[in-house]
Amino acid sequence: MHVANAFKPRLLQAGLILAGMAFSATALAEVRATVGHFAPFADSLAGTSVSIRVNGAEALSDVRYGQFTEYLTLGEAGTYLLEVVPTGTMTAAISAEVTLPDGDYTVLASGDGTNQPLGLIALSDDNSAPADGNIKLRVVHAAPFAAGDGTAVSVRDQNNAVVGGLASVPFGAFSDYLEVPAGRYDLKVASPDGSADFIDARPVRLDSGAIVTVVAQGGANGFPLGLSAIAPGAAPTNPLALFEIGPVNVTVAHLAPFAPVIADTAVNVLVNGTQILSGVTYKQFTDPLPLPAQGAYQIDVVPVGATEPAISGELQLDGNRGYVAAAVGNGLTQPLDLLATEVPAIDGGDYALRVVHAAPFAATAAATAVSIRTDGGAVVAGLSEVPYGAFSPALSLPVGALDLKVATPNGSTNLIDLPEVELPAGVQATVFAIGDGINQPLGILALPVGELPLETPVDFSSNGHWNIVDQIFEGLSLIPRPEENRLVGTWYSYATAGGDQRWFVVDTCQSAPGDSSCANPGGFDNRTAEMAVYSTSGGTFGGGNMPMLTRVGLLTLDFGDTPCTDAQASYEIDGIGSGTFAITNLMPSAACLDAR
Repeated sequence: MHVANAFKPRLLQAGLILAGMAFSATALAEVRATVGHFAPFADSLAGTSVSIRVNGAEALSDVRYGQFTEYLTLGEAGTYLLEVVPTGTMTAAISAEVTLPDGDYTVLASGDGTNQPLGLIALSDDNSAPADGNIKLRVVHAAPFAAGDGTAVSVRDQNNAVVGGLASVPFGAFSDYLEVPAGRYDLKVASPDGSADFIDARPVRLDSGAIVTVVAQGGANGFPLGLSAIAPGAAPTNPLALFEIGPVNVTVAHLAPFAPVIADTAVNVLVNGTQILSGVTYKQFTDPLPLPAQGAYQIDVVPVGATEPAISGELQLDGNRGYVAAAVGNGLTQPLDLLATEVPAIDGGDYALRVVHAAPFAATAAATAVSIRTDGGAVVAGLSEVPYGAFSPALSLPVGALDLKVATPNGSTNLIDLPEVELPAGVQATVFAIGDGINQPLGILALPVGELPLETPVDFSSNGHWNIVDQIFEGLSLIPRPEENRLVGTWYSYATAGGDQRWFVVDTCQSAPGDSSCANPGGFDNRTAEMAVYSTSGGTFGGGNMPMLTRVGLLTLDFGDTPCTDAQASYEIDGIGSGTFAITNLMPSAACLDAR
């Protein structure tokens, strides 16, 4: 894309007369101009406010840095006095008398008054259509980020190749129109030798026929370096999205459960066409890998033994960041894909945590929705309905026991349950819900810590009437509450003497009698339960008198691997003593019967 005379010096300074400018043969028989304000001469946006006078008459008011107009009709060909006047004053900061033939122009206020003088950059516009399938692109350097000749820059693509011969463009210069094929463009502004990036635009797609002027701007008085695109319909501003400049670290994780045998999930990973990892299997992840700089990276995930990628996509990564890039999906309920999230930063806590839903256990977003809760059922950080592929904001948390579970949005069914874990102080953890329940079981992977242990989610396995083995008409009625990881019930027995019936209330919350809060939230894990024993007294049949509850002891139940049918119990009760007994479920829940 070499273009002769690729850039030209600034044409207008205060008092300079512009004459003999080239103009399009197809232009209207009048003078039209797009006017832009790219002079960051104050330290606030409001402070850059100016009015524009044409031949002594105010044409525009309160124009601020970064704004530009659509084409304004100035009139017939001739000499025009253009003045830029800071709001609240009467004296022009920039003044130029120009002779304009009929045609279209772009006139930009530039400079900051310190690094570079205030002035005008004027360009003759060629709005004739490019060849079919092409675009016309012009670049203007209006960024006064250094004094003198220190602003020279090059314009490059993401492979660091110079574009259009723009290898050393000084402040105030602009290129000819570069006529190039329509398509995706990923450009950056760098030092002349390409060793340092100054501005890096995110990729944009330019359609056939587009005519665009890209202005490099800012870099003085606190205004950041950036790019604006001037094109029909883009006024009053059109800043391009930018990458933050700097190094990048990426942790790569394989979280795509696309095969039931772990060995069959092996893949190779390519970045920008170069293989960087080989034979990575499900649940494996890397240490942070350094990438050269910010930018758009093409990632391909190719199953071992195949030639075509199963996953192919682009990740746009800012500099000075750490990311986790994960292969996700199973190709059945959810497509194979890439999912990237930023490593959470610590902000006021002892460690940072981000929760990501990467478990493709259902085919629709609604069916995959989950809530993140404490074992006691409280929703964490508002995460009450998280669909597949979504993730939480960064959470700054104090060091301490973390006891979380993944449940349905209403909390009634537990899907994944963690025992208490202690994350190291200072860790920046990205916690993924993984597995699909088809090829691979549901689980939790925390980066950089690893796969976390699980406990059996609380369900209705223990629900039923449990008889004390070898005892007649003596037992427990147990009701699990999965949303709270809680077990409650009644224990029906007899007094130690006299044969009178005696009833106890049992509850893993172990709260003080009459307390509506739960003193031991999440006290049941579907295997063991320590339950406060409460004695009832004072009540009468039909509710004539309110019964009283008195805590009298502790009942421990151990269901082991048989929560549906059998358990061992031990107790210690005031006035009765201690002992053990076995219980068996006379009425297993429907879930238990279905499992048989």
